[in-house]
Amino acid sequence: MFNSLGGILTIQPPLTGPNYVILLPKTDKDGIQLAGIDQIESRVPLGTSTGWNIRTPAHRGPNLCSLTGSYFPFAITKAERLADGDPRPSLQELYGNHAGFVNAVTTAASQLVNERFLLDVDAKADISAAEASNVLQ
Repeated sequence: MFNSLGGILTIQPPLTGPNYVILLPKTDKDGIQLAGIDQIESRVPLGTSTGWNIRTPAHRGPNLCSLTGSYFPFAITKAERLADGDPRPSLQELYGNHAGFVNAVTTAASQLVNERFLLDVDAKADISAAEASNVLQ
């Protein structure tokens, strides 16, 4: 019996409670969550991030499996994307080349500064990181 001070588990195994609905945020066509403030990572994505993992049917699916999330990178080229059957755009389709990626980060950082969601010093750091990255290099 448990109460606000704790207790001892007396029923082994514990009884299963009722089912409940799990709600997740809506996503755009690339799987990027629409809720909240779009940060650099969602305005200039390199892949799809989720805030959840779904278990496979073999492992008690479709229940959630630890809310640590998943990351699914975009393919680099359209050919790679098509070979993998990925409906999301490739990095080359999104940005063209490294300069296009840096330009997209610069634009997004400037927008976030203008919207007062990002400090100028942090925008400069994001742009520097994009310039130094190996994205489409």
